[in-house]
Amino acid sequence: MSVSLPDYARAAWVGHTSRFNGYANGLNECKVLRPIGLLNVLTTSDSTAARPRGLLAASGVLALSWLLAACSPETTTTASPTGAPATTSGTKNAQHLYVVYCNGTVDHLDLAKQTKVASFQLSDRSGSPPAVAKLPAAGARPDSCLARPVSLTEAFPQDEGMAFVVASARLQRDDTSGRMPYSLLHFSVPAWTFQGRQDLGSFDVLNGTPPRIARSSDGRLKPQPADIDTASELHAELSQYEGGTTLTFATPLATSANTVLIGYTASQDAQSAAYALLHRTRRSIVRIERIPGGDPEPALSLAPGGQFVLHSVRAFNAKQGIRQLATTGELRLYGADGKLVSQQTDERVAGDWYPIALTPQGVAVYTDRQGNYRFVSLGRMFGTEPVQDPSTDDLDGTRPGVIYAGG
Repeated sequence: MSVSLPDYARAAWVGHTSRFNGYANGLNECKVLRPIGLLNVLTTSDSTAARPRGLLAASGVLALSWLLAACSPETTTTASPTGAPATTSGTKNAQHLYVVYCNGTVDHLDLAKQTKVASFQLSDRSGSPPAVAKLPAAGARPDSCLARPVSLTEAFPQDEGMAFVVASARLQRDDTSGRMPYSLLHFSVPAWTFQGRQDLGSFDVLNGTPPRIARSSDGRLKPQPADIDTASELHAELSQYEGGTTLTFATPLATSANTVLIGYTASQDAQSAAYALLHRTRRSIVRIERIPGGDPEPALSLAPGGQFVLHSVRAFNAKQGIRQLATTGELRLYGADGKLVSQQTDERVAGDWYPIALTPQGVAVYTDRQGNYRFVSLGRMFGTEPVQDPSTDDLDGTRPGVIYAGG
């Protein structure tokens, strides 16, 4: 059965990770790339990442993409606690994960060893003068996103061994217009050697977002129109499904393999946030049970393949006299039917930890936004299709773009 995708699902978005908000993508590195899905996250990709307040505040999901080839480490750094991941011949080419933050930092994770092995700045790899603005100090936060990997749903022969990043050489947006110039950067991987840049123009990042990238009919990568209304397109699609008109204020949060994770409010209770899976091939809408429950801002990650959703449960706690939202360490995994299939608690990811990716090997990857990572095995394998979301920024460090590579 062929399925016609709306523009919001067909476009290749600037990558993020996974959680709540649309379609995360991540571009890849290392030899042949075959999209699989930040980060989510989609992003997930905040990707894989998701955090609606009430409902309308969505974040990102995890974004993922395959690349087949060997990768070389960059600068050595410290490792995080690990556990043995699931490994099969079908997922061995996703051994390496590159986490790309909006400030131009790239962290290299070894998924087989479940550890961070390297970190570098794109400003040091993007020519002279650098095509990605150099941070004035370690940990500095620009006012707009400096770098975001592009994730493509379809790989062309010319994409082999290449990674694409939307980036700006300006550290701050223009005070008068609120605009920043962006370019599409080309890197050969796994060495991350700068190959060139394509000017994309200037974009209003004060009232809008950095550009999203899609492949045009002639095969070239171009910015998507900024006025695409994904919510309106989703509403029109939902009206064709039984019960679809009862989902008000529906927002696409993530998509993978013809399955869309959506947030909405029930018509009878405009204050109640709810979440569902739209299965295009089955032409059905499935409500996800027990979400949000008591979680004020659920962090949801759509798994590659679209058959599972991970809920990283969060709650408010008092820290140094300040009420803060933090993960509890409870992880709930839901199947394609919206029902709970497993539940576990891992205290290692309780507190200020954010889910940034679900890997094909069935591992949830978390970051503390300080360059540290933790890995939780979910006890099952996922698909290899890309997870996509529309997030184009990650200024809080919870929705980085992700790139997979072989080992």
